[in-house]
Amino acid sequence: MKKILNLSNHKLTEQQINELKEMDYEVVELDSIDKKFWGQLTPWDYKPTCNDILKRYNVDSYHLAGFPPAVTYIALKTEKPCYYAYSQRKVEEKKDETGKIIKVAIFEHKGFFLYDNILELEIEKAEDKIINSDLIEKLY
Repeated sequence: MKKILNLSNHKLTEQQINELKEMDYEVVELDSIDKKFWGQLTPWDYKPTCNDILKRYNVDSYHLAGFPPAVTYIALKTEKPCYYAYSQRKVEEKKDETGKIIKVAIFEHKGFFLYDNILELEIEKAEDKIINSDLIEKLY
């Protein structure tokens, strides 16, 4: 069975763990120190923390969620598959006994999805700019 590191601030639900098992993954959790660091990343310390985690955990893939620069950094730095968990958010409104409206958000897990290959997207974006600049030159 392959190993996937849960690189997020959340504990996976039983449903998520079972889905990953069906995908032939065993979940590996961050140790308590790394979990604390991952939950408190800043613009000044995320790169060394990410590099340390990438070196210390011998896994086949990553479940990434959290501080956006760190998620992007790891997705760009590794060649291993990176997944995100998608949950559909449903908000229900209920009135309490005083007439106040209480909103409750219910998150329903819909699956794990691969992050797009960010490098490929950047290349496509650069190609689009080249094509667009060629069109602009032809117009003038």
